[in-house]
Amino acid sequence: MLKKIFLIIISLNLLSHCEYKPVYSNQNNVDYKIIITSSNGDKFINNLVAENLKKNSKDQSNEIIDVSFDTEYTKNVLAKNSIGTITDYQSNVIATFVLKKGENIERFVVNEKFNFQKMTDKYEERNYERTIKKNIATSISQKLILKLAYMK
Repeated sequence: MLKKIFLIIISLNLLSHCEYKPVYSNQNNVDYKIIITSSNGDKFINNLVAENLKKNSKDQSNEIIDVSFDTEYTKNVLAKNSIGTITDYQSNVIATFVLKKGENIERFVVNEKFNFQKMTDKYEERNYERTIKKNIATSISQKLILKLAYMK
């Protein structure tokens, strides 16, 4: 019993002295204005990424970051069954960003992949693929915002 109490006290003491910070803690403290200069590639993904960036942009900020990006969406066949019918796909998005802050120019590439099975209903498959694109665009946006938070 004494050992358990001693271990609890020591573990609480150690935990209270840790400097734990969430990874995305700097994301909300950033004060910059994002200006999208150009975007090429898949229009649906580009619009979602641009919308997410505008949500995180502060219009009253003096710090301006120019962003131009290019997205490439591909849907590849991942697997076929013994008959030769497609069973699995892989969605792949490669987003290349050029970030300009003052005189600093930085290039940033994000590659996102997602595997999914073919559905019997084509309408459901198109809707599911659209949902996948939305999730990938959100993930790309979050990675870019995190990169901007640590950009000097």
